[in-house]
Amino acid sequence: MRSTPIFSFVLLLFLTTTIACKKDRVTREAVPINAIKVEKVSAGFVQAGEELTVYGSNLVQGDLVTEVFIAGRPSEMLHTSADSITIRVPLKVQTGKVMVTVSRGATFSSAYGPDIVVRPTPLIKSFAPLVAYGGDTIELYTENFSEEETNNSIFIGTKKIQIISRKGKDTILVKLPADAVSGVFSWHTYNGPVFKLETAFLVRQASYGVSTVARWLQQDPGFSYMDTLVRGYPQLAGGNYQSTHKTVYDTVLQYINSPDRKYTIFLPGNAAYEKNTSKAAFLEKIKTRPYNYNSMLANTIVPGHNMRLAGMQDGDKQPAAYTMKLAYWEYNIPADDYNFIKIIVEEGVKYAQVWGPYDQTQPRVKILREHQVGNATIIETDGEPGVVFY
Repeated sequence: MRSTPIFSFVLLLFLTTTIACKKDRVTREAVPINAIKVEKVSAGFVQAGEELTVYGSNLVQGDLVTEVFIAGRPSEMLHTSADSITIRVPLKVQTGKVMVTVSRGATFSSAYGPDIVVRPTPLIKSFAPLVAYGGDTIELYTENFSEEETNNSIFIGTKKIQIISRKGKDTILVKLPADAVSGVFSWHTYNGPVFKLETAFLVRQASYGVSTVARWLQQDPGFSYMDTLVRGYPQLAGGNYQSTHKTVYDTVLQYINSPDRKYTIFLPGNAAYEKNTSKAAFLEKIKTRPYNYNSMLANTIVPGHNMRLAGMQDGDKQPAAYTMKLAYWEYNIPADDYNFIKIIVEEGVKYAQVWGPYDQTQPRVKILREHQVGNATIIETDGEPGVVFY
């Protein structure tokens, strides 16, 4: 059978291509890997994640594979040429030698460079307090930061934080910028990469554009426990909401949701809870004792007064919104007996204490600061003023 011209041409092309590919493969495999040499590196001390340049000869050869290792761990290749390679130092790598390898399949050539001292990855593990004002000093709990503070840079958002001092090796005291806002902590040491926390640090503001205490509590991260209480109370109170609790709580709501009422309210900030009680645990306490927390809020409202810290004097006693009528509303008790907020001053420190009409008392709480909200004043305390029972 005679072959057609087209068939002969295709067969010839196939044979030619096959022979050429085999010849090319043999030629490539026959080309030797030139001996490589590592002459120096750009730095003898590096930070994990930092860029490092390796200098030498025959570091890159045609289509062969070049790899750079530090202490046996492969590095990310950033820029390559025959006489220099820039890499990124692997994270969590230990001090060790630089090694460059050029390979083709199972055939390779390697060369060692000098030892590289790798500083471990710096970490900010946590901080205290959990919220603060701009200008406040806070503690950062760290690992692997340089003992020479000029080697360390710490930021909140885009703003650099001033490093003040140390408390031991791994606690760094820093001062927030005066105009700081809530943001994520980031940091780097030496010339290393930037690391970030996943959780934002919450910065309290001196004031908020609101006219009610309820709105203030929603915006000020220093009162998130109280905000959780006042916004979530109908659900937290459960079946008790329709009875005495509803009456007491409605009294509180008439104040904290009003932009027009003139009053002062004593409220604990988050710092009163966060060291010992999580927000979840705080909510569980409310569920088991809703009346206590509801009554506490009514106990801490002083109607008709914008009290100021500067004007508070030792022995001052102001009637609270919580009265005997409120406690026993279903019995139509006519007596208008009040609970009181009493001010105590000792060694220049001011405290508030809840008193009942018959001198029953709760432990006093320290007054921290005041906040002006429309016609109201929030007096922030370091603990719950408590509940007086009749």
